[in-house]
Amino acid sequence: MPDFHVREVPPGTRWAYERLHELEVAVNLELFGEDQTRSPERLLTEYSQERTALKGMLVVLAGPAPTDPARGRFGLPAAGEPTEILGAAEFALPLLDNTHLMDDLFLQVDADHRRRGIGTALWREVRRIAAERDRDTILGWTEHLAATPAAEWVRPATGEGELPVDTATRFAQAQGLSLAQVERQSRLELPVPPERLAALRAEAEALAVPGYRLVSWVGPVPEDYLDKVARMNHVLSTDAPTGDIDWRPEVWDAERVRTLSDWEHQSGTGVYTLAVAEATGEVAGLTHIHCDHTHADRPEQWNTSVVAEHRGHRLGLLVKTANLELLARTYPQARHIDTWNADENQHMLAINIALGYRLHGLTGGWQTKLT
Repeated sequence: MPDFHVREVPPGTRWAYERLHELEVAVNLELFGEDQTRSPERLLTEYSQERTALKGMLVVLAGPAPTDPARGRFGLPAAGEPTEILGAAEFALPLLDNTHLMDDLFLQVDADHRRRGIGTALWREVRRIAAERDRDTILGWTEHLAATPAAEWVRPATGEGELPVDTATRFAQAQGLSLAQVERQSRLELPVPPERLAALRAEAEALAVPGYRLVSWVGPVPEDYLDKVARMNHVLSTDAPTGDIDWRPEVWDAERVRTLSDWEHQSGTGVYTLAVAEATGEVAGLTHIHCDHTHADRPEQWNTSVVAEHRGHRLGLLVKTANLELLARTYPQARHIDTWNADENQHMLAINIALGYRLHGLTGGWQTKLT
């Protein structure tokens, strides 16, 4: 009989987000030697926004399960009083599109409590919930230090990229998951020398000007640009390489952008640059950096997309250099910026390398089909 049990965290249970943050910090320090985690405030806002997806958090607690407990919406005993978390699983159940998926599964176990069946117990409940919610595909993620020495490597079916065979990859394979995609986590040390940014921007403007103009802002997406950002987010969902992942186009409109923007600015600030075609006023490119209020020294590069018919004008490089210049003026305390790109997205990786990004970590997208 195991000396632990699995519970689910009701939305708004602040102590659980704080304990999850502590677990994430410990795992990050073990893996990367640094803290790359989300703040408790950001976790709270992420879990409170459920217009586009139901958010789930399962936690493993010491001791036997309570008798006749109050049950949560996923059928497990609801977490009650604050206590130590031995392990946790997070996931999302999309509501507007990709409703065949259980998405964004992250499973973590405290180092002192591994090899006790905690991860397997969490995975068993995750599978049950996915099946009960009529999801036929589970998509989970693992993180790895890029410099990890390994005797063996595992590659996705596409053949693009590879991950070291370590504890995380062995666990995923043991649960029947297949590696569907490898993403590179790249890091840009800040500040970027102004002369380098200026030279790269001039290189891009040589092809983009006068055909395109830039619009930039810091903060929530202005009403006049909600539809344009929705268009670009849809482009990203259809054009970004997805490897062997069963990912389907997302449905975006102004209201969805407004909801996401409102959520983002509860815990951070967005720095945006749009490229607009001068002749038609059509949006052609977009890039977006997120700055967490708690960790303003380490912003994250989020979406970058260019509409297919506007490619070939160096718009990706143009919007990125302009946005980095805006970031330097707005957040001079930022020390580095991280971004994630599919290993097969060679065009975007080439832009990042030109800007000065260097490989920092690897992320694996693992998928299984439920039968």
